[in-house]
Amino acid sequence: MSQNPADADLFAALVEQLAGAGVAPGPSELHGLVCGALAGGVRPSDAELQGLLAAHAGLPAGWPGPLAAPFQALRDQALAGLEAEGLELVMLLPPEQEELGLRVAALGQWCEGFLVGFGTASAGLRDADLSPGLQEALSDLSAISQVSTPDDDGDEEEGMFEQVAEHARMAAIMVFTELALRQRRHTSQAPSQDPPTRH
Repeated sequence: MSQNPADADLFAALVEQLAGAGVAPGPSELHGLVCGALAGGVRPSDAELQGLLAAHAGLPAGWPGPLAAPFQALRDQALAGLEAEGLELVMLLPPEQEELGLRVAALGQWCEGFLVGFGTASAGLRDADLSPGLQEALSDLSAISQVSTPDDDGDEEEGMFEQVAEHARMAAIMVFTELALRQRRHTSQAPSQDPPTRH
């Protein structure tokens, strides 16, 4: 499910809050950024999250205080969705009543944000470190980030949008799952650094 109807009000509120605070990137791009960082293996603290968002938005003075809590909640929801067995990640996109062109553009921005967040979080990884499937998922997200706005907004275009959005969502989950599993294996195989406890 790429979009939860309950998020329509949240999306509109964030659009207004971001604009009011002078933040240029929209909610979809910033949500993608957070999801990409999580997929790359980062679990940002509140301060790190605000630093990541401020850097991406080009805000040298830091992330606006009133926007801290909403994006901390989005981080927590995204992580819960990525970790859930039911593949429950919900992408923050404009609601269905918005025109298709706006939603297509937001999907492209979400994917662009995801790739930036992932690239930031996985700076030490080389392409050779990534499996072919993971490279393909990232390539698909890159292609979707450059999607063009449709000329029409009929049922066929609407159906195509839903398919592409779902493909992007599943690609993001795949990236997270593969790297999370790899990290878990690496952590479990690493020798403990703690000295034995004596009683």
